[in-house]
Amino acid sequence: MKYQKGVGLTEVIVAMFLLGGAVLGYAFLQFKSLEMSDQALKKVEAMNIARNLGERMFVNKNIKYQDITFSSANINTCRVSGSTLTACSQENLARKDLADIERLADQKGMSFDIHVCPGTANGRQCIYVAWDDTQATQGEEDNDCTDEDTFRYKANARCVVVEAF
Repeated sequence: MKYQKGVGLTEVIVAMFLLGGAVLGYAFLQFKSLEMSDQALKKVEAMNIARNLGERMFVNKNIKYQDITFSSANINTCRVSGSTLTACSQENLARKDLADIERLADQKGMSFDIHVCPGTANGRQCIYVAWDDTQATQGEEDNDCTDEDTFRYKANARCVVVEAF
């Protein structure tokens, strides 16, 4: 009877497959971890954009921001002299605020919009900030942020919604 000395080829191949599977599993976990941290960073940035706009809306609370139309061409109607804002109506200030936030959102690859919050009798405004393929809208499409009537996030939506007071 012969006794085997050392390791057989079959055992080496099985061990390599097991080690390869473990390495692939670890690489997959690392990839998912990076993806989740990227989404967490985008969520924090979106919350900062929404909070920034919410604070501006609070200061200029006599204007319904969702009714304002703006473009980057009309933001220069408000002038700052030192630390004082001069020659600016409330509507022009709202236009400037929206243009500033749009520029900030564009720099981060995000979009934003303002809608009336669903299910509120007082017409409270909600700030939607979205990124990736999600649209900052309410609706029935798969890439909308929330349902139109129920104020519920869509599955796989990449957005945040903040109520403005």
